[in-house]
Amino acid sequence: MNLLRSSIILSILASLVLLAVPATAPAQVTTGGEQTPHFGYTPSRADAASLQKKATQAQARIHANKDDRDQLMRAVKTNEVSLAKQVLLRNGFTAEDLENAKITLRTGGGKGGEDEIEISATCCEPKEITIQRSLENFTK
Repeated sequence: MNLLRSSIILSILASLVLLAVPATAPAQVTTGGEQTPHFGYTPSRADAASLQKKATQAQARIHANKDDRDQLMRAVKTNEVSLAKQVLLRNGFTAEDLENAKITLRTGGGKGGEDEIEISATCCEPKEITIQRSLENFTK
């Protein structure tokens, strides 16, 4: 009887240990040293780099196109996110890039100098795109 009770307790403990081990197993380590969990999709550094690359390219295109540049300046000044999205869509961002993205429009900077637009993006959860309008302050 004592032996039967011991074997039942032992088998229950073994079952609990087997159930607990997968839940506490370490995350898989990628070649870049980044840990990714075993479940679901997790954004990668490549996703973040791709989004930032699009932001940099869009910024260059917008600087080269006076109409888009003026529209984006106006969107930032009046805090019109929908107008900013339209400009971003015309300059390299996709609807998927902008879907569920938090778009922040900021103004600021010094006095005098040249109006500048800077676009930065961070990925993911939450995905953020920041458009900063600033005036460089030149002092000599």
